[in-house]
Order: sequence, then structure tokens, then C-alpha cells
Amino acid sequence: MTNNQELLKKIEALTHDSEAGFQINNQKVVEEYQHLKENRTNIAIKILSILGIILSVLSFLAALLFLNLLDEKLNLIISGALLLILSIVGLKKYSSIIIDTASITLYAVGGWMLIYGLDTNNTNLILVLCIVISSCTLVIVQRYLLSLLNMLCIIYAIFALIANNFENMIYFAFANALIVVALFLISNHEAFIISKRNFISQIQQPLRTALFLSTLATTAYIVLSHFDTYENSVNTSSIALYLTSITYAVAIIYMIHKIMLKLGITNTKLRITIYTLSLMILIATIINPGISASIFLILLCFYYQYKFGLSLSIIAMPFFLWHFYYNLNFTLLTKSILLLASGALFIAAYFVINITKDQHEEL
Repeated sequence: MTNNQELLKKIEALTHDSEAGFQINNQKVVEEYQHLKENRTNIAIKILSILGIILSVLSFLAALLFLNLLDEKLNLIISGALLLILSIVGLKKYSSIIIDTASITLYAVGGWMLIYGLDTNNTNLILVLCIVISSCTLVIVQRYLLSLLNMLCIIYAIFALIANNFENMIYFAFANALIVVALFLISNHEAFIISKRNFISQIQQPLRTALFLSTLATTAYIVLSHFDTYENSVNTSSIALYLTSITYAVAIIYMIHKIMLKLGITNTKLRITIYTLSLMILIATIINPGISASIFLILLCFYYQYKFGLSLSIIAMPFFLWHFYYNLNFTLLTKSILLLASGALFIAAYFVINITKDQHEEL
């Protein structure tokens, strides 16, 4: 929408097509739209802001270390608490990308100083403190960048707790499955969540981004942790790898089912052909769930029109393919056969899709 007049026309059309009791506060809608227009930032600026936050935190901590100000633990606790409060107040009162970046920098430094000042070697306690601080801040402030940071801290702290207390990689596979389910539910019920106008609706966008990034990160961790698969008859890393592949296989088949319903594909033979080709492709990639994860995320983001996720999924695909090809756990012959088979199946799927498209165009 280029101006307020166009926005008002859309509001008028929506009011005209709705039920008699339906009302819209035009002034509030225009004010909110103007606020979003003035403070709109693209994903590149957000990424640069996050990189700026990281560099600012490292520079500030280096200055503290150089000035020998990290010796007094009590000073660290007090200063960390003050910085946390100052950052939260700044985020609550002001709304701009500069204030967001500065406040989040203070928040990250304050959180680190507070935890470091406690002078504990208990890793579990440190991770629990990270979860508590992030959860409390998330309830108080629901700004995009800070909410995203807090959710990533919570998710990765939980995974770190699992890694610190359990050596069994199967736990990671189940945790990854839960994240995949949560990501699908958040994406599938986006309109319902936003309409509720509650706490979940306010953090819906950063929650989706955090779940998406966590899905990629946990999958990469499981794939990269898969070593010496065949040296032990019971290898939890290998089992986790295959469980993750099964998770993504089920998710992909379900997404294909939803896409076919949306496209109106009702021909039984064609549906069976698509399912068969899909299963054959998934079987060929079972030893590297990163490939099937990329396919699932591409389908999910394409179906729900999530541009950032779609771009990142497409970038992740070559990485997982590269890792698969240079993985020394499998012979070159095995990898070549699987890659050739996958390529042939993708080509077959391409022709099936084109034939379907031509048939619809003829109709």
C-alpha cells in the first residue's frame, strides 16, 4: 500500500464485505500502519544489527578485561543487573532500530556480567540462569530482535543441558522432532494465532524464526556429530541420524499432501506417482537428514510464503550436499550412486510436474 488513501479504501472494502456488526478503528489502523512504515527494516539490516551487537559486546568485554574491571565479582553482579534493567527500560520506552541495537547490546553484556559475577563452575546452573533470564525478559518485552535473541538462548540452553547431561544422541533426535512439529504448528496456525491478540501472537514472528534457525542448527549438529557409524553395533549417533531422517520424511510427505490438496490434484494415479517418487528420493537421502531437512524447509517456507526461511533453506541445501559428498563414513561409490539416483528422481519429478501443468492448462 503506497499511501493512507489506499489503506482507507481497503478498510472500506473490508467493512462493506463483512457482517453488519463488524467495525474497524480507522485512526488506530492508520497510526499503526504509519508506525510500521517508519520503522520497517529488511532482513539485511536486521542481520547487520545482530552482527553489530556481537562486535559491540566483544569490544566492550575486551575493554573491561583490559582495564582489569572483571576482578570484582560483586561489581559485576551489580553492573550486570543495572545494564539489564537499563536495556529493558530503553526497549519499553523507545521504538527504533538504533535503540533496539544499543539496548540489546547492553542486555547481552549485562546478562554475561551477571552470570560471570556469580563465579560458578556449575554448567547446569549457568544454563538454567540463561533460561530464567531470557524467559523473564521475554515476558516483559516483546520486541522482534530481543525476543528472537531470548528464544534462541532458551532453545540452545535446553540443548546444551541435554548435551551436558546425556551422551545419547537420540535425545537430540527427539528434541529436533519436537522443534519440527512446533515450527509446522506455528506456520499452519499463523492466522489463528495472530487473531487472538495475546502473548503468543506478539512473539509469533520471532518464535517462527527461532524455531526455523533451531531446526537447521540441530540438524547440522546431528549430521556433523555422525562419525564412525559402522564401528559399533549400537551407535547412538547413527540411530539419531536415521530417526531424524524418518522425522523429515514424514514431514515432507505431509507437506506434499497439503500442496497437492492446494493445487487440486485429485487424480489417484498421479498422486501415487508423486508419493512414490518422493519416497524414493527420501530413501536415497536417509543417511544424510540435512538434505531432507532442506527439502522440508523449502516446501514449508514456499507453502506458507516465508521468504527469509526459503532463502536460507536454499542456501543450506548445497552445504548439506557438500558435507554428504565429503563424508568419509561412506564410500565414494555409495555416495555417487545415491546422488545420481536422487538427481534422476528429481528430473522425473520435474517432468511429472510439467505434464500435470500442461494438462491443467489444456483444461
